[in-house]
Amino acid sequence: MGIYPLPARALVSLLIGGTFLSCADAHPQDRPLLTQYERHSRAPTRPNPLCKPSPYETPVTYSELTVFDSGEVVYRTSAVAPCLGQAADPPWGLRWDAPGGSKSLFRYKLSGLEFNQLEMFLDRADVKGISSFMNAGPGVGDFKIAITRPDGIQNIDVLSLMPDHVQLLKYPALIHLICKAKDIGRVVSNSGELPSWCRDARPLNGQVPP
Repeated sequence: MGIYPLPARALVSLLIGGTFLSCADAHPQDRPLLTQYERHSRAPTRPNPLCKPSPYETPVTYSELTVFDSGEVVYRTSAVAPCLGQAADPPWGLRWDAPGGSKSLFRYKLSGLEFNQLEMFLDRADVKGISSFMNAGPGVGDFKIAITRPDGIQNIDVLSLMPDHVQLLKYPALIHLICKAKDIGRVVSNSGELPSWCRDARPLNGQVPP
């Protein structure tokens, strides 16, 4: 099942190795409606002969997607590949970006219909009822989400997301929220299809955890 397809009408500017290839403003002066950070810090190691003493590196990728109340979208990605055992402060697995790594920045403007659909989704009771999800086992990534509400910010922290966890199968709104943001980022960056756990997500059922 596909989730929330969007037409590919992205305005793209790239930031690679710290150098802007476009002078477009990347900081709209509007109020953020939805922000989602994503981190992948548990990728398999890969050979790098420049790393000493262990000739391996560990790729870490980050992204930040913000949808503003104007419909403007800003999507940033960054990546770093530290040598195995290389220390960082804070550790790479606790950061939400990669200072000094490769970076990309993309911009997009939602249509009125797309923005209205997003607002309707965020106003669902089961989305308003989403709470943080913390998992000690393997997962598909870490996420930090903020949704602006009339009475404040709904903050959702996700550690090691496990899409087939019994809690998320019963209450799938968190999966749909994450995948909705991922789909916007996918369209903005022209980065291919959603992961299978998004495409195969259980339908929203309106249930809110007690």
